[in-house]
Amino acid sequence: MNIPIDMNLDDAQWQQLIREVAEHFNNLTIMRGFQYYKQKRVGSLTFTEHHGITADVQGSEEYNVTLSVQSLPTSYCTCPVGSHCKHIVAVMMSYAELLERSVHAIVNAHSSTALKQAVKPVASMSSFRSSAVSEQDTDIPHFQYSQIRERALELAGLEITEWYELFEKCLVRLGTGTPSTAYVQEAADELYAIKPKLSAGMDQLFEFHVHLYLMRYCIPSRHSTSHTPIYLSYPAQLAVDALQKGMDQVLSHPLQFADLPDNKLKQLWKRVDETITYLRTQMTSETSTLMLFTPIYRQVWLNWIVPHLQNEQLLLSELNILQEIEDQLKESADNTPGHSGGSVLSVANLTGSIQPGKLGKSSPLPLVLAQSWIHFHLHQDEQAWQRLTSGSTAYGIPAEHLLHFLHVLADESNWKRLGAWLAQLGPLLANRRNEPLQDYMQLWDMTIKHLPETESHMWDTLVSMLPHSRPAYEEAMHSRGQWRRWIDFQLSTETEPLEFRVAVLQPIEKEAPELLLPFYHQAVERYIGHKNRDGYKAAVKLLKRLSKIYKKLKQEDRWEDFITALAVRNSRLRALQEELRKGKLIS
Repeated sequence: MNIPIDMNLDDAQWQQLIREVAEHFNNLTIMRGFQYYKQKRVGSLTFTEHHGITADVQGSEEYNVTLSVQSLPTSYCTCPVGSHCKHIVAVMMSYAELLERSVHAIVNAHSSTALKQAVKPVASMSSFRSSAVSEQDTDIPHFQYSQIRERALELAGLEITEWYELFEKCLVRLGTGTPSTAYVQEAADELYAIKPKLSAGMDQLFEFHVHLYLMRYCIPSRHSTSHTPIYLSYPAQLAVDALQKGMDQVLSHPLQFADLPDNKLKQLWKRVDETITYLRTQMTSETSTLMLFTPIYRQVWLNWIVPHLQNEQLLLSELNILQEIEDQLKESADNTPGHSGGSVLSVANLTGSIQPGKLGKSSPLPLVLAQSWIHFHLHQDEQAWQRLTSGSTAYGIPAEHLLHFLHVLADESNWKRLGAWLAQLGPLLANRRNEPLQDYMQLWDMTIKHLPETESHMWDTLVSMLPHSRPAYEEAMHSRGQWRRWIDFQLSTETEPLEFRVAVLQPIEKEAPELLLPFYHQAVERYIGHKNRDGYKAAVKLLKRLSKIYKKLKQEDRWEDFITALAVRNSRLRALQEELRKGKLIS
């Protein structure tokens, strides 16, 4: 996107904006805005006069933000807060991205401003580490560290709970570090230093759990009686982003089971099962505001487990466990006061115990998604759709979780099943912004290319998604040359022809000009009905187009009869008569 020259900021203006952010927005609002920006909830930016920017932001519903760069306090949003809200911050970060400025500078506005006023400089990570070790006396004696390394030699035979106990002991000498990329890197170096020689598959598991353990370290705990959503600090968010990328890289490679003797193969599967137990426990304690373990749980099944399954027993067993968790949570909600369950980084979390939660009649969204994925892998599509529909009704499932089902089927080239899933999930995407719908329509295009007979299902689905699917519906009709369907839709919605760019109407004028006649005629009557000069000018503009179409259709006589009758019928409208003469439509 080209930025208007007067909307570019020099260094002084940029620093002034950062100061204003710190002055007018608190840290919690900035972090919530950062989450919205990261989740790509901000639509395209539109630059207005007087240094303004407008954009739609998808929150609990779609809100419109008007950002005033020159006077930040006058920015406003259509959300209940109205101003100084997270939606404005998210738009500001999208603007910074366009400027190729650091979004992190906005996120870190308060701390960067405070640093300039600080009396003492902040210590580096290395100096922090040395001071932590000396002041807290946390250095590990040599003989104890030797014991840790010796214990690590048995890693393949240890349970995942014991892995984490070992990790905890190994990191004692780092002290209690603040979650950040620097601390995470130092911690990872410490853990890799004790890694023994392992089989290829066990080596993958070790790397995966190092990332998983450190990510859990970066996530603040929620007290069991608190309903407050969890938000990551800026340094923790950066660390988690890096760890997620690392885990994606590890999971992108199939788990190596080949050439393992039976005892080693059984050992590896046991560690995988324990991994799922851990992820399941972490996942079910998450809320819809911050789901980090839920997509990891999904990917472990998709990339590491399902490709190696020889029967459905493991999937059925997992489905039963998830159902038991759901039953337990509902029973807790019925029998105890509603409090949001907490989760802390401890070995106890691996036991699978679930805290009572305030659930109402709906299961937690992570649990809904997990059940849907297992049904998906069992090819129980009806049950998966039912779970997703109920989850969408209760929470509004983020688009990326829905689209992932579709992309898996596209990657498998399972076009028939993909067509059915597209039809089912489309309505769940209906209230989303255009970007997910564009992705959704590309998947329809791929499906129809391989199975042309599914096109009728696409039209039915898009119609069921109206009015939210209107841009996608119009684009689909236009790109496929469905001119009659396109015109009928515009007529039924009384769309103004002059709202369309000439390039949109040109193909219809060329290939099916007769279809435009009722569209233009209907609009002409509406414009004249306004009985003002602007309406008459718009009518004349369309009448000129009609004249060309009648000439192209070789129906000049019909045109002459029509324009004469129009002029006579409206002979008392002098302003209209003037505009008709200016347009040389009558003499």
